[in-house]
Amino acid sequence: MSGLFVLTFMFSMPALCLGVVNPKWVGLPNRKRAIALYGGLMAVSFVSIGFAAPKPPQSVSAELQAAIER
Repeated sequence: MSGLFVLTFMFSMPALCLGVVNPKWVGLPNRKRAIALYGGLMAVSFVSIGFAAPKPPQSVSAELQAAIER
């Protein structure tokens, strides 16, 4: 799922830049809408990447290791 958010983020970066230069290139009527749409999409996808990222592996504590060895 995080791969989808990464693609969305990577799509919205150039779309934001193009929308600031000329909003007609991204199909929007003005710069304000381009910044709101693609800037918001970037922010949401960036936060979603953090939530959807896989958790790092947890190390086994010394106490649990000792209990397993008994």
